[in-house]
Amino acid sequence: MANGDARTRSVIKKRFPWGWVVLGLVAVGVVGAVMAQGRAPVTVTTGKATVFKAGERNPLVTASGYIVARTRATLSSKVLGRLEWLGIQEGSRVEKGQVIARLEAPDLVASRNAVASQLAQTELDLVRSQKLVKEGIADQASLDRLLNLQKQQSAQLKYQDALLESMVLRAPFTGVVTQKLSEVGETVAPGSAGGANAINAVAVLADFNTLEVEVEVNEASIAKLKKAMPAEIRVDALDPKVLKGQVREIYPSSNRQKAVIIVRVAIQDRDPALVPDMGAKVTFLGEPYAQDAVIIGREQVVKREGRSHVWAVEGDAAVLKPITVLAENPIGLEVSGVTPATQLIVAPPEKLKEGAKVKVKAK
Repeated sequence: MANGDARTRSVIKKRFPWGWVVLGLVAVGVVGAVMAQGRAPVTVTTGKATVFKAGERNPLVTASGYIVARTRATLSSKVLGRLEWLGIQEGSRVEKGQVIARLEAPDLVASRNAVASQLAQTELDLVRSQKLVKEGIADQASLDRLLNLQKQQSAQLKYQDALLESMVLRAPFTGVVTQKLSEVGETVAPGSAGGANAINAVAVLADFNTLEVEVEVNEASIAKLKKAMPAEIRVDALDPKVLKGQVREIYPSSNRQKAVIIVRVAIQDRDPALVPDMGAKVTFLGEPYAQDAVIIGREQVVKREGRSHVWAVEGDAAVLKPITVLAENPIGLEVSGVTPATQLIVAPPEKLKEGAKVKVKAK
């Protein structure tokens, strides 16, 4: 009897579908988890629109570039020679006409002294000859020869002085030395290459009163710009300070490889911290807004049935608001249909549904 009961329990244990039971429980768990996840709020990031008040200027184009000096020169000597004296360092401030370097010229000094000595002797002979002519002892022809010799030697002396002056390097304008390219004892030469690449040049001089920003503007945007239009300049080194600027020049040529045009922007707010080659960003400003304008990011706009919408948060739910795009600028899109207080969803998820529960991510 006991053996019969044991065989019955063994058959039931083998025939009962325990695997299907376990699989069914797993499936129920998965479905429950999916349903719970579907009811869980979607985490989103929100932000508010940017508002330009009436009277503020409309930003039209933004471009990046560098600060440059409109008046800048690489200084080289007029002749080949060795530096005997150098009176500058990087950062030295010099005045126009100030001697900043001098080349060795012992041979020219000796030649100049010889001509000066000859001229001095000729002038003494001339004084004596004039007295002799008055007394009738010397003839006029001798006096004329001495006068002619005096003129020749005076011209030779001026020529020697000019040669000596060519051994001196003077500042062509008032400015600041940004680079010292040679040292005392080095041989320098006239800058045949020109610019900052001049071979054996002495120094680079820049007038900081002519600092401006050079930017590259896309050809498609250049029609929005014109001379003397206002601009805002943001220099990386002075962030968040904003400087006032004005378009000084739009170059009449384009770079065919980059499809850009060079624009120079004068800096109206001088700052002593500004130096050449600093990075800068320029925003060119259009006409003032006639009324308050609401600007949102391009990534916040979604299309539904051919119309533009934005996702917003009201209470704890996501709502889809229709908007009208009025204009575009470097910051984003000027729109109507939302207020500055509207809590907009930034980069809304693609599967977000109307009325879905949302949770705002802490900033």
